[in-house]
Amino acid sequence: MNIYDIAKESGVSISTVSRVLNNHPNVTEKTRERVGAVLKKHNYVPSSVAKSLVNKATHAIGVMALDVRHLHYANIAFTIEQKLSSYGYTAILCNTGYDRTKMDDYVRVLAEKQVDGVIMVGSVMSSEETAASIERYLRTTPVVMHNTTLHGENIYNISTEEAHGIVLSVDYLAGERGIRDIAFVQDYDTTVGYQKHATYREKLEAYGIPYDKRLVVRTKSGVEGGRAAVAELAERGAEYSALIGCDDITCLGAMRQLAVYGRRVPEDVAVIGFNNTVFAEISDPPMTVIDNKEEMTGIALARAMADVLRGRDIASQTILYPELIRRGTA
Repeated sequence: MNIYDIAKESGVSISTVSRVLNNHPNVTEKTRERVGAVLKKHNYVPSSVAKSLVNKATHAIGVMALDVRHLHYANIAFTIEQKLSSYGYTAILCNTGYDRTKMDDYVRVLAEKQVDGVIMVGSVMSSEETAASIERYLRTTPVVMHNTTLHGENIYNISTEEAHGIVLSVDYLAGERGIRDIAFVQDYDTTVGYQKHATYREKLEAYGIPYDKRLVVRTKSGVEGGRAAVAELAERGAEYSALIGCDDITCLGAMRQLAVYGRRVPEDVAVIGFNNTVFAEISDPPMTVIDNKEEMTGIALARAMADVLRGRDIASQTILYPELIRRGTA
């Protein structure tokens, strides 16, 4: 049953059916009831694709997230979806992983679906390949990105100054606590990950603490990654009284491995995590963390997209700052 069949059975024109479907005021109540009865009889649902061709808008937003299994990205994606829904938009979630080809494929698919805009979550998407994909498929489509270095007339950036979290961590550990042997665990091979590492090194130097590469470990995100990082530090014979990690769950694994070695947190090793997920709250003791404002980030990304689509002027770059939340591990 299509709109032509509805019009024929109702005894009205196609344009009249269209006006009823779109709640146009220029329809008599009698005609509205007659057409409405036929629509109800056949459980007619208007095609969103057909409506989009008329309105030149799909009210759909593509949301590309790096890994929705990861609580950090899941929380941001959830907030984006909820906020977009409140604005009247439907979110199409794309889980990209670290596969550049898959990212390009999703950009192409979203362009083919004629989404009104695309939100990209994850600094790994800040790459030449992504820039090329946007230029190829989304040249006239608004793109709001999180933690990116890409620029363009249709690109808007919402960034959390995550490296500032390292500033807060070192200021607290070295400046307030007087700790000079601070290990650093990097668990993301991303632009932000390298920025955190660089900031860690700079802050140590600012406090007159020599940089010791033995105290810097690269690992995978997750509990096992945290365990492996602490095990590697032990193999190196590295001595440290504090550890800064780039993710709560990785730090949780680090704490588990420290316990295996008989090292107490925070008495022997102070630990500062990153993201302020539920893992930080349920750890024992509760984890001192850098809160990078996941909910605020998701709201800002969705709001920026809605504002652009509504024709409002917004800044091409917006920066959010994290804060240190002191709990029981440092």
